[in-house]
Amino acid sequence: MGTRLNESQIDRRRGPMGTRLNECWASEIVCQPLVVYNASSTLLSLPTRSPFYFMISSRHLRISACFLIALGLIAAIYFDSMRGLGSQVVSEAPRTAWKQIALLADREISESSGLILSERNPNCFWTHNDSGDAARLFLVHRDGRTIARLKVTGANAIDWEDIASATIDGTPKIIVGDIGGNAQKRNHVTLYVLSESKFQFDASKPAHPIESSAKVETSVDVTFEGGVTNYEGIAVDHAGKSILIFEKALMGGRVYSLPLPELSKRKTEAQAKLIAKTSIPIACACDISADSRSMVVVTYQVGCLFTRKRKDDGNIEDWSEALKRDPLFFPLPKMRQTEAVCFSRDAKSIFLTSEQLPTPIIEMKLPSATDLP
Repeated sequence: MGTRLNESQIDRRRGPMGTRLNECWASEIVCQPLVVYNASSTLLSLPTRSPFYFMISSRHLRISACFLIALGLIAAIYFDSMRGLGSQVVSEAPRTAWKQIALLADREISESSGLILSERNPNCFWTHNDSGDAARLFLVHRDGRTIARLKVTGANAIDWEDIASATIDGTPKIIVGDIGGNAQKRNHVTLYVLSESKFQFDASKPAHPIESSAKVETSVDVTFEGGVTNYEGIAVDHAGKSILIFEKALMGGRVYSLPLPELSKRKTEAQAKLIAKTSIPIACACDISADSRSMVVVTYQVGCLFTRKRKDDGNIEDWSEALKRDPLFFPLPKMRQTEAVCFSRDAKSIFLTSEQLPTPIIEMKLPSATDLP
């Protein structure tokens, strides 16, 4: 037999956060207590937990619905933009011929987010992981082996997104871009400059990775006109002695420029100058060719090739002019998440890696203007 409860006793039953049961969490949905009678019409004891505890208000439902609709619209805009880029390409072969030259053997390279050719180690690349790893670089051979793991002392790894090579004062340098900001809460991003290390190894023999370290020579804290957002591409323009930083944005990324840093200063600050606004959505990486004439930008599905033209006076136009034009678009090989790219030495091909395991190295022939309609 149950215990009879009067109305005041029922009202004293409380739900989560101290609310009365008949108030629940909602102001617009009245949650009545669960009432069960036995044969003699005696009110049975209420359970301490009611299913109505988990009901939410219609206001919350409306907010959730609006959020889901907004998320769907963002996804639709993104995929429509990607289709728009791809629709400008009429065919994939033969101008976008590609091949996988290796799979990275080192499982510690789990999110390859930047890629450059090594200047001092033949047939090798430098790469690094995305956020979540230590401040280190990997020297990998084009056959997939890791030659060296290089700890970068004097650097933080908040969100390393890209890497670039530069020759400063006649010496090969590596520039690491700690430039990511998905949460968009950073006051500045940082570029780290260090000299490229050279390693002795026998390419014909398997070997364990060499554990080594290198010290940052100078770092640059970079701010931007309009504040810091999210950036995933850096590239060096040797002709202009500048560094270009490419923004990753849904509706098209902006491009900024700043001078190459002075190595005489251990730490500097600089404000990057806005030079162009592009229509490329979700730009994941970029590179500039050694002759400073071409720039490649990659998204998850599409590659974009910009070329600087020679002006009537014989000089090469600035990047601010070249980036105003639409690039040549070409489809990328299907990979799980393309986030790293670099030019070959002759600028006729590019190399790509993925942020997902297993990590391939892809060599891809670039399209030319005569290939496109």
